[in-house]
Amino acid sequence: MEKVFSIIIAMIVSFVSVTSGNVKLPEPEKEYGRILAVGDSRTVDMFTGDQSEILGGVYDGITVYCRDAEGFGFLGEAIGAHGIDNFDTLLTIMGCNSYGDFSQYGPYYDSLIAQGKSIVVCTVGPTADQYLATEFDRTHYENFRQINYNNSLVDWANQRGVKIIDLYSYISNSSSIIVSEADGIHYFPQPTTELWNYIRANLK
Repeated sequence: MEKVFSIIIAMIVSFVSVTSGNVKLPEPEKEYGRILAVGDSRTVDMFTGDQSEILGGVYDGITVYCRDAEGFGFLGEAIGAHGIDNFDTLLTIMGCNSYGDFSQYGPYYDSLIAQGKSIVVCTVGPTADQYLATEFDRTHYENFRQINYNNSLVDWANQRGVKIIDLYSYISNSSSIIVSEADGIHYFPQPTTELWNYIRANLK
């Protein structure tokens, strides 16, 4: 019996010795360095309910540029104002005002990656067709356009291993974030701090 115990102990010691070098330890958080966040009115709403823009505000160590009604062109404007050498990672919360068209964003993000920048992309949140208030909104902000944009965004990001933060799913499944019945586009309560906190929690 004593011999059997000795054999069992020897087997355990051998197993631990062999596998100890293969134990998977938790990976450290990814280092994003200096983060620049760029967005539109929905991003403004994450921080305030009564302003139309934030140009260079710093929140939780992240520099934020965002303005109401902005689309693709604002990306270059914001990066130019902040300085291409003054950030390591672009956190982009853009797309709603591009009416479903991602085609300009991908090449621009590729050019930033080629310059050594990291990219983190947020999917565009849903709109509510039944509340879209104007004729322009009803023909440019339908929810299917947000889905089309997101499909292209996710496809681009997955091909490059770019981090995706899925705001569309989070908002769609939320019981606390409400689409405005006044315009079908923006969210309440404002400021929508919950969305910013969700983004921050996913920067890992």
